[in-house]
Amino acid sequence: MPTPIAVALAFGRYSLAFGRAHAELQRLWAEVGDHPEVRLKRDLWDGLLRQVYGDDVGSDALFLQHTYLTILVKAIAARVLDLAVGDPAEMLSGRLLANEGIVGAVEADFFDWPLLATGGDELVRSLARETVRFRLRDVEVDVLKSLYESLIDPDERHDLGEYYTPDWLAARVVAAAIPRPLDQRVLDPSCGSGTFLFHALRRLIEAGREARLPPVEIVATCADRVFGIDVHPVAVALARVTWLLALGDLVQDRPPTLSVPVYMGDSMQWNLRPLGASAEVLVDVPPNDPPLRIPAGLATDHNLFERALEELNRGLDTLADPDAIRDAITRAGATTEDAAMLGRTFAQLKQLYLDGRNHIWTFILRNLLRPVWLSHPDHRADVLIGNPPWIVYRHLSAEMKDRLREALQSYNLWVGGSLATHQDMFALFWARGAERYLRDGGTLALVLPYAALNAPVFAAMRDGSMERVRVAITGGWGLERVWPIFGAQSGSSTTSTCVLFGQRDRAGPLPAEIDRWVGVLRRRDASEAEAAEILQHVRGAWPRPRTLISASPYRKRFRQGATLTPRRFFLVEHASAGRLQSRRDAPRVRGRVGNLDKRPWTGVAPPEGSVERVFLRRIALGESVAPYRVLDLVTGVVPMENGAILTSASADARGHRGLAAWLRDAEAKWNEHSNKDVDGYARMSLAERVDAMGTLRAQANRAPVRVLYTKAGTRLSACWLEDEDVVVDHKAYWSTAHSVEEAAYVAAILNTRIVLDRVRDLQPVGQRDPRDFDNLVWTLPIPEFDAAEALHMDLAAAALHAAEVAARVELPDVAHFTTKRRLIREALVADGVAETIERLVDALLPP
Repeated sequence: MPTPIAVALAFGRYSLAFGRAHAELQRLWAEVGDHPEVRLKRDLWDGLLRQVYGDDVGSDALFLQHTYLTILVKAIAARVLDLAVGDPAEMLSGRLLANEGIVGAVEADFFDWPLLATGGDELVRSLARETVRFRLRDVEVDVLKSLYESLIDPDERHDLGEYYTPDWLAARVVAAAIPRPLDQRVLDPSCGSGTFLFHALRRLIEAGREARLPPVEIVATCADRVFGIDVHPVAVALARVTWLLALGDLVQDRPPTLSVPVYMGDSMQWNLRPLGASAEVLVDVPPNDPPLRIPAGLATDHNLFERALEELNRGLDTLADPDAIRDAITRAGATTEDAAMLGRTFAQLKQLYLDGRNHIWTFILRNLLRPVWLSHPDHRADVLIGNPPWIVYRHLSAEMKDRLREALQSYNLWVGGSLATHQDMFALFWARGAERYLRDGGTLALVLPYAALNAPVFAAMRDGSMERVRVAITGGWGLERVWPIFGAQSGSSTTSTCVLFGQRDRAGPLPAEIDRWVGVLRRRDASEAEAAEILQHVRGAWPRPRTLISASPYRKRFRQGATLTPRRFFLVEHASAGRLQSRRDAPRVRGRVGNLDKRPWTGVAPPEGSVERVFLRRIALGESVAPYRVLDLVTGVVPMENGAILTSASADARGHRGLAAWLRDAEAKWNEHSNKDVDGYARMSLAERVDAMGTLRAQANRAPVRVLYTKAGTRLSACWLEDEDVVVDHKAYWSTAHSVEEAAYVAAILNTRIVLDRVRDLQPVGQRDPRDFDNLVWTLPIPEFDAAEALHMDLAAAALHAAEVAARVELPDVAHFTTKRRLIREALVADGVAETIERLVDALLPP
């Protein structure tokens, strides 16, 4: 049976099939990697990936992995029809299936290059033979996404954000969004491996059988009703075969010609440009050739466009004159202007052909122009469904940032200022998808980050102020308490997931309630039956909107700590100095290596050397903060003097030789390894990174008393610090206090369950629980400390007593900081002071 696990074991990253094929692909690549046609295909593939991810992620290694996967899924397509693979070129080009009346399932694309190398045809045959073991017509879920995820390295998938929707969730969304599958036209504009297409087809087939339609009519209806687009070339190859697999045994009862309606296209239409009263589609030609131009009006007429492509191909076969091609396209029915543009385009294609850079352009033009055809009013969908890309603005390339900002501004979805970096690509899919692909009154049903429900940056999506197209939100599903959904991503807040439903050209208020599901699944790819058994459904109030408006004056006083990352560059431990020992004024230290280090820094050796003692400061991390007590502090290199952030050059100029040498080493490693986005901070110098948003310089003015609280965790912890020398790390927030009594008052409020419970619904959710606190606590009306207020002084007195109780708790040195916090809380409860403080805060803060 072709279960996800069985397919992954047979063909995934650790399979014998992949190991052998990958070694052979490396040999073939060494032979033909510099061939002009092969290089063109790789460059075109790389350009499409930049559109997918918003940055340069292509590599030869990834190209070889994608080649292996594409050959394999094309072989699977042949197996669905029980076709023997004789000529590998026939299989890879799609002719094998076209001879059986199936078009569009397999096409000549970027990944047939192995056939140009010695032994490439045998590699294709051997992979095709590997697929024989599976009963592919018995597939019950989208198995190809599991194959993809098992092939690409987990860390690489995390960096690319490649996590496909589990089948149980896709099936539920399809059932809710498509009540009349035989009548509704469905489009997934970012279809990935085709999970939503698979379940939409299965729902349509079930309805067709219930209506007693002839099998051939059911298959024809599938081809007329369920469409997919994706700009990722490998995703499209997977989705097309997934579309075929969804037919099951009905593939035997297909009509004489079956066209699989899944296209490699740019659904956001970045390449569509105004042209007078009309528009044109620009198709890039790497590396630096002028783009090919196709009139958009021609692309909306399917038959005319296909005839035009035939004329272009015929002209290339005969090396015709561009004027003759122009005249032929005019006779086919194109306008004079459109035919003239295509004549000029043919002249470019002819030169590419003469340069040996051919055999790909019909595939490129036919696919990249399909979104224009699907956006024509006669071809729009009744239901827009899927899981669009979640790409945060700060992770995009500079070019894509400009594009996204301009596009969101056109829909009144752009929010600048401090929220600019939180913009996300999915908001554009919501707006542009509705505007260009959805019929009036059509339905949207998209899997989105939980922030879409209540974050201020997406308020215009919810409140009806979006421009150019009107979409009313008709419902939502909260999945923040369901785990796991997106696998290895689950450690980050982006796993907080929702489903948002909307209707085009309808106005109305946001629903008062939301559907929620709660439960821990045994595995991410749980079946529908397993999900139905475990997940519990409840109705609850729509999530309270997050706000940037502070109800407490403390919001302006608290700041996040300094960004001392990469940690191994700044947090240190004493190093052995040999027989001569360390200098007292400049001890020898080395960077600390810890389990919180992230890629790529885990492979970078930490600095080591003597650093002047004045730059060795104690550091309060987030884990240093416990209720009413400071836990262990660490030592760190803090390159700051008199409020100035030092670089290796400025430290050297000031005579700090030890610090200068340390920073030279750290800066060189930073410059080498931070050429890509690192935690969203791309192309910053190390000094700019450590003082991002002025978080280190803000601590130059020392204060006798500071309040600290944790940035994240399952429980909010707060304490106060009476040590001017300590520097606070970015995992904690801090503020100076005017007195110990004020510090105790604030810490008492922050340590209560009342405050935690009142901001919990605003928190993003991590693996299972709400995680980040940040400034959410200050959305509560916490008043500034006033010594004349008896309730304030009672809270301060109780907190001072709580600090005494916390200080007496014996904490094992080897215990984890979470265990230490728990022991302190248990002592506070046993003493009774915890309950006292809870009651006082309940009286202070109105419900």
